[in-house]
Amino acid sequence: MREIFFSSSKVLTYIIKRCYLKGYHINQAKAQRLLYCSYGSIMALFDMRLTDERPITWEAGPIFPRALFDHMHHQLNFTDQQNPLEQRMYPPAIIYVINQTVDNFACMPASELNQFLTAPGTPWFIESSQGENLGVIMGDELIRQYFLQNVVNPNAYNGPSMEISISGINGNSNSWA
Repeated sequence: MREIFFSSSKVLTYIIKRCYLKGYHINQAKAQRLLYCSYGSIMALFDMRLTDERPITWEAGPIFPRALFDHMHHQLNFTDQQNPLEQRMYPPAIIYVINQTVDNFACMPASELNQFLTAPGTPWFIESSQGENLGVIMGDELIRQYFLQNVVNPNAYNGPSMEISISGINGNSNSWA
């Protein structure tokens, strides 16, 4: 698995801004679900973690505690044009998948989205022992497999390639995918 992490709060800020710009209904709970769906989609397509924190089991589904705290306490900066996501400093594939994921799931009613993410067989259902164990860090491989089987199809992916430029010796540029 690739160890490339982005701030969960900055990704959440980007997701919320996208929802407002596209006219999608958004609240704290739905924002968490969309962050989780983005995390799972990135995990399934690129075998990498999207954020610097992993989701945990919570009463109504998976959450990202630090991002939720920042959202609840009005610490997300919606006016900061320096957010790396908005400056397109992230790989284009990451932006593309987040946008596609938000556009796909934001239109779902909250109850339907929550049912999809907490039903029997989901990572949340398994990791929380059917909602009995809260605060459990959810396993990346379980999330990846669920999203591969139920959400994304890597063979049908036609977005930008996942290339991250790294500086080579003597000024040469290489990329890895």
